[in-house]
Amino acid sequence: MDYMTIKSLASRALTPHLLRTGTVLAALVTLTACSVQLPSIRTAGGTPTPTPSTPVTLPHTAPTISTNFDPVTAAQVLLPSVGMIIVNSAGGGGGVGSGFVIQSSGNVSYMVTNNHVVEGASRVQVLMEDGSHWVAQIQGTDAIEDVAVIKIPAALPVVQFADSTKIQVGQPVVAIGSPLGNQGSVTAGIISALHRTLSAVGNGQGGSESLADVLQTDAPINPGNSGGPLADAAGHVIGMNAAGETSANSIGYAIPSAVVRRIAADLIAGKTAGHPYVGICFESIDQVLGSSTTQVEGFGDVVSGTVAGSPAAKAGLRTGDVIEQIDSTPLNNGQTLGGVLQDHNPGDTVQVKVIRSGSPTTIALTLGNRPAGGGGTCQP
Repeated sequence: MDYMTIKSLASRALTPHLLRTGTVLAALVTLTACSVQLPSIRTAGGTPTPTPSTPVTLPHTAPTISTNFDPVTAAQVLLPSVGMIIVNSAGGGGGVGSGFVIQSSGNVSYMVTNNHVVEGASRVQVLMEDGSHWVAQIQGTDAIEDVAVIKIPAALPVVQFADSTKIQVGQPVVAIGSPLGNQGSVTAGIISALHRTLSAVGNGQGGSESLADVLQTDAPINPGNSGGPLADAAGHVIGMNAAGETSANSIGYAIPSAVVRRIAADLIAGKTAGHPYVGICFESIDQVLGSSTTQVEGFGDVVSGTVAGSPAAKAGLRTGDVIEQIDSTPLNNGQTLGGVLQDHNPGDTVQVKVIRSGSPTTIALTLGNRPAGGGGTCQP
């Protein structure tokens, strides 16, 4: 996991056969590419260098939950801001993904998509629903959260974000993208679950990434949907489509808008996005209960070790501590530790409520920035 070193997430982490935009990958699970492959095309040039700009704030509103859900309305709001992303790779060939415009000023617009859509690209083009199209620059990428921003030399309509921390299981949603290269396709469904964890999702370059806290939806997510918006009844974006499950029906995953907004704002500003880091190994309480004959108090995650010199070690977290709550958010009802932390920035101080030797205690912990390689080895 990208926010802390983890000994085991077996009972939480899903092991899906994922549909993603990229090459065929192999990690701890069998992954299937989620791109629409194009014929081999000769290309030239490299990836442009990100252009620094002023700090960026991407606004959001409360999500809209409607009992009279009308996908037509949501689609009409979103479609002018959603584009097909056509990627050529340096070695020839390419693929198709999706993206949506999140900021526009003057004759420059910024579109967000998945990192795995543009990874390894030598040329990126954007085709909008009205037929307008441009060669885009890669403004910045973040492989850890699978977010990328591209820069388009045109004034385009922007989406409005909704607060993904306020959405509810069962609320209706629409997903828009370019499945199988069919631009502007709209599918509808509901939010099936919150706080899902995807582990060992390959990035196509010999490594892997873990998405700590994603949304699950039954709105069909197909090859070419990657990077497109998942939106509420009002057409406000609550997530960015990232993967679909091939071994089951109607299971797709989206990166929450809270994460997309935070990472994209840094990338637009020309900064490297920070990733909150704790430096612990832990097991979920259900894992411990299933493997131990010792009585365990509390709920949440059980610390099995800390990384020397990490924020966790400096704050005094110990092996055997049961982390029940971060600030005001309890780690129950499916809420994950990574899901809580991904809404924070390095340098933020959080209050960690733990059960230690049967008694509650609260520890102030200042989050670090994830080290290169993910951090060191945990010591019990």
